[in-house]
Amino acid sequence: MKQLTILLACCCLMVACNDGANESEERKDGFSETAKTPEDSLYKLVMEGHDIGMAKMGKLRGLQQQAQRSLDSLNKLSSSENKAQWQQTLMDIQEDLNYAEYSMNTWMEEFNTDSAKDNPELRLEYLRTEQDKVEKVKNNILSSIQRADSIFKK
Repeated sequence: MKQLTILLACCCLMVACNDGANESEERKDGFSETAKTPEDSLYKLVMEGHDIGMAKMGKLRGLQQQAQRSLDSLNKLSSSENKAQWQQTLMDIQEDLNYAEYSMNTWMEEFNTDSAKDNPELRLEYLRTEQDKVEKVKNNILSSIQRADSIFKK
């Protein structure tokens, strides 16, 4: 029993000592969970903006479909001034939602996770620009969803 306890203690000690060995390895995924450099911190902020926007894409697509169904239903009604106003509102919402989706897709296609990875100054500049872009995309998604929700809940 004593030998088993000693063996277990040695194993724990080896695991604990080996835990820091991976810290010196080169990053493979563009960032570390714990930011070690300014690039890591900025990359993490960019990815947080992306993740917030992407988390809302399902809702955005559902609202796109709802807007299309509402337009289809509205087209079956006879013409009136109220119908024309409602139709314009729905088309505006649909356009906002479509643009929000388009902007996220475009940003994702153009974003380069390895941009200037060997030049920290250029990488920081690139990530700052991308942070601004993804923040606009995220805000566009959130505001178009909010506007659509406010119309459809009336």
